[in-house]
Amino acid sequence: MLQAVKAILLPATLGVVILYFSYHALAGDQGLAQWTKLQDRETELQQQLVQLTAERDTLDKALGRLRDETIDLDYVEEIARTKLSYVRADELLIAVR
Repeated sequence: MLQAVKAILLPATLGVVILYFSYHALAGDQGLAQWTKLQDRETELQQQLVQLTAERDTLDKALGRLRDETIDLDYVEEIARTKLSYVRADELLIAVR
């Protein structure tokens, strides 16, 4: 009788333990499904980093053109005309909608 219980209980316990660890390896907080999601998020963040780095470089170049020692007067005039709608006294501004 005791031998029969051991023959059934031991494999059943091992089976439950294996199922428990298998479930958590696949679907747990640190399982394969979560790992896949984290890889996708990493890819998104890397793309965002590349985009933000390019934007920062563009802004650094524009800022470099506005520094006192390297001021680009044509660039200052371009900003005044586009952002502030600046016109000279002998020019006419036509608003297009």
